[in-house]
Amino acid sequence: MKKILLSGVALSTLMSTALLAGGSIAPVEVEPVSVPDEPMVEAVASDRLYNVALSAGTLGVGVHVATPIDENFQLRINANGGSYSDSTTEDGIDYDADLTLANVGLLVDYFPWQDLGFHLSAGAYYNGNKVEATATPSSDGTINVNGVDYSTDQLAHLDAKVDWDKFAPYVGLGWGNDSRTEGWGFSIDLGVLIGEPKTTVTYDVADSVKGTPLETAIDTNVQAEKADLDDTLSDYNVYPVVTVGFTYTF
Repeated sequence: MKKILLSGVALSTLMSTALLAGGSIAPVEVEPVSVPDEPMVEAVASDRLYNVALSAGTLGVGVHVATPIDENFQLRINANGGSYSDSTTEDGIDYDADLTLANVGLLVDYFPWQDLGFHLSAGAYYNGNKVEATATPSSDGTINVNGVDYSTDQLAHLDAKVDWDKFAPYVGLGWGNDSRTEGWGFSIDLGVLIGEPKTTVTYDVADSVKGTPLETAIDTNVQAEKADLDDTLSDYNVYPVVTVGFTYTF
């Protein structure tokens, strides 16, 4: 405390001496200190657009949802399904056939031009599509297997099934499905699912035939029919995809 008082007295003495001597004390100029403005944080639009569609085609009736990844790419997921029944003939055998469509896809669409809806697509599907068929006797009550007629008293039933690899790569192109522009639209997709078809043939003989040479002969002819079916389907490792729909982006 004494040091503070002595310092104050000394300062007052010096100021008094200067004033008595006719001097003056020049004011100390203090330069203004500039305070930098706080940076302005601009709000970034976080709104994301979504494109939804109802469609129909060779994958069945479906829906999809798409959203942009950036200005040229979008992510799209779709699900399709349906069923169709018909009668057909394969290798001389009449079948009642049921087609079941059940598939889910995850795709990336690339739009090379900003103002056009044209896009290239790639991705993969879960492919649950299948065909199940049951042989029906002809008008004379027989089922022809590998060129041999068997009555229903001999061959009780014959069934065939065709399905595909569950993982199916997809490539295609199309127009529309654009999640970058709001409003209504029209879409079309053309492409292929890639996957090998697999066949299963099952049968049952009448009790009176079991354990006899006739059962062995029937089995040989059924396996020959399966081999013919496998050979026919070996050229169909791609499943054509044609889909059209209406879309809305919001």
